[in-house]
Amino acid sequence: MSDTENPYEIAYTRERQARLKAEQLLEDKSRELYLKNQKLAESYKKLQQQQAVAMQNEKLATLGTLSAGVAHEINNPLAFVLSNLESLPIYKQALLRLLELNQKYLNDPGIPEIYRKEIADLIEKEDLDFIGEDMHGLIDDTIEGIQRVKEIVLNLRSFARTQGSDRIEADLCAGINSTLKLLTSELKTGVTLKLDLQPLPGVVCNPNQLNQVFLNLIMNAKQAVEGRANPTITIKTSCEDGAVRIRIADNGCGMPPEVQKEIFVPFYTTKPIGQGTGMGLAIAYGIIQDHGGKISVKSAVDQGTVFVIRLPLSGQTEGAETGIAEEVSD
Repeated sequence: MSDTENPYEIAYTRERQARLKAEQLLEDKSRELYLKNQKLAESYKKLQQQQAVAMQNEKLATLGTLSAGVAHEINNPLAFVLSNLESLPIYKQALLRLLELNQKYLNDPGIPEIYRKEIADLIEKEDLDFIGEDMHGLIDDTIEGIQRVKEIVLNLRSFARTQGSDRIEADLCAGINSTLKLLTSELKTGVTLKLDLQPLPGVVCNPNQLNQVFLNLIMNAKQAVEGRANPTITIKTSCEDGAVRIRIADNGCGMPPEVQKEIFVPFYTTKPIGQGTGMGLAIAYGIIQDHGGKISVKSAVDQGTVFVIRLPLSGQTEGAETGIAEEVSD
């Protein structure tokens, strides 16, 4: 070592170089981490957008499946509304003619018997006694038909419209009933529907999103019982341990364990190509998870399937997961 070399100065230089190298490495890693976070944030945003699009597409696909049935349900009340309205003008003319005769003859104290007979003949010819009785029923049927059309349209619009993430306190039993009304034409062809809807406390939620979950699960149950003996779908609600519980069961074809493991995976479907998007249960899972709840499934081949939804009442988190719900039998 030369006399001019200072060991302390050499150590300091080495330490300074090592520190600068470490600082540069830290800065490089920080910059790399920042860029990765930016990309991750962008990817997450795109994923959210894709999820929203997928949910809306699933709604549109479901609406397409329901459109024929909904059209049939609307046409039924419209048919008797139009029929009644076609009869009312005929009845109206008969009544107006009677009124004219009444005004012409009945106010005259010296009405000859022949005129009284004319009025009696008109009443008999036009069957005014029957018209008086039937008109009340026609009007009641017409009002009921219009109300049914209004209810169908409101249920359809409520299901189809896109809403934000705003949440309100909602009655889930009312949501289930609203969804069932939308599915009337799908379920009335030989499917026995058993309801045990116990009153539930209000749940802060997005009711339209939960109606989407109910619809997806009920439609799956309906498809599972097709071709089965005594096809039955059972829906039960209860409240326990600070959570509401919705149980949707069927006695359909059931699922083997390997299918149960995949049913909540996006785009997974056992249906033929073109008959299913594979997004219905994935969307249901995401919605329940977003509400802090849990959805679980229990199924056995040729015995049926049970889905159980649990949703917390007051800010608690159930934690969405797949798992054993309960035995298939009631």
